[in-house]
Amino acid sequence: MRSACALCVMFAVMLMTGCRDIPPQDPPYDPEQPAELVEGTFDVAVDELTAEAVTITITPSKEVDYYYAILMPDTEAFRDLNDELVATEELAKPDAEQMIFRGSQTLTFEGLIGHSHYTLIYFQYNSEENSLFGELHRSERITTPDGEEAFDIEVTSLTGLGASLSVSPDDKSASYYLWFEPKENYEDKFEASDYLLVQNDFGYWQYVASLQGIDNWLDVMADDLVKGTKYLNSDDICRVLMWNTEYMVYAYGINAQGNMTTQLTKHLFSTPKPAVEDLTFDIDITSMEWSTAYNRYAVDAHVIPSKLDVPYFVTITNLDWYEWYFTDANNGRSDEDYIIYQILLNTSSTSHDILADYSLQGEATYKPYEARNQYLNPSKRYGVFVFGLSEDGPTTPLAVYEFETPARQ
Repeated sequence: MRSACALCVMFAVMLMTGCRDIPPQDPPYDPEQPAELVEGTFDVAVDELTAEAVTITITPSKEVDYYYAILMPDTEAFRDLNDELVATEELAKPDAEQMIFRGSQTLTFEGLIGHSHYTLIYFQYNSEENSLFGELHRSERITTPDGEEAFDIEVTSLTGLGASLSVSPDDKSASYYLWFEPKENYEDKFEASDYLLVQNDFGYWQYVASLQGIDNWLDVMADDLVKGTKYLNSDDICRVLMWNTEYMVYAYGINAQGNMTTQLTKHLFSTPKPAVEDLTFDIDITSMEWSTAYNRYAVDAHVIPSKLDVPYFVTITNLDWYEWYFTDANNGRSDEDYIIYQILLNTSSTSHDILADYSLQGEATYKPYEARNQYLNPSKRYGVFVFGLSEDGPTTPLAVYEFETPARQ
């Protein structure tokens, strides 16, 4: 399975633009007999729309002779492309001639993905130069409805940091893929489009194949596919969930050839918000000894919580990492919850292991060189980061105790 929630690599994978039901043309396209080029207009109407297909009638004005029309995924990246570049790339495709029309046409585009955005692009065609004439037009966004669900997804044993999942397909013999994302990612990064979500999965498999020198990316994909009812924990996918956050589990059928066999089934769940504890910390550095074996410092941090029966988390890391979140270089989040979540992710441990292995209680001396084989560089600014922690997430604000290590001995 994929090893990190945040890994999302976008590739230009054109999925399922599908078969086209092209009616016979009268008269047929003849590049040897072009008419005079006069700019005209078009009327475009969506006749029928399902999760898998759309039927569109396009009617040019009498000034229009030949024109090109095709359905494309409507994404922010596609909308930002130069119109001439789009037309040039389309006309360079081997089957471009099949999409050159004359007169009113009713076109059916199949193999679409439910809950995805598409647009019809169309433009007058200059046959002498095999190029765009006039403007490239884009229809209003066409959003397919949700496809038929083919999986039963349940979320159980939910905490702020983890959840148990069960996924049961209608067809127990067919292979499928499952994953989940924060709903915010789906709405923003993937533009609330199932097409972009699937494209990201395909892009990930292709990226891993190229990174590992694997000739066929389908071999990478095959390792991620499962069959039958699947029971798993979020720790198996994402290590740690973020509290007070809405997530979306999704699954879709896909065969060994990389062809989707079902539409996406999506299931939303929200992690709980942790209860707040009235807890403060007295933090101090009580020992800083030079290790000749590691050429670094072994540091002891002493922590006294105001309540001795409340669990808490402690770590030491460099202050540059922390302060980066508040610089112009960071174009993402810098709120305290997000920083604490990154601290938990940086343990490279699951939610279960964090609570079992990293949670302290009562007065304690934290020795990172013993707990994590961590020694600190000389002449560097560090911070002791402490916060209350339960199975639902942080229970106190983040406390940061700053210190600096001496020069090399």
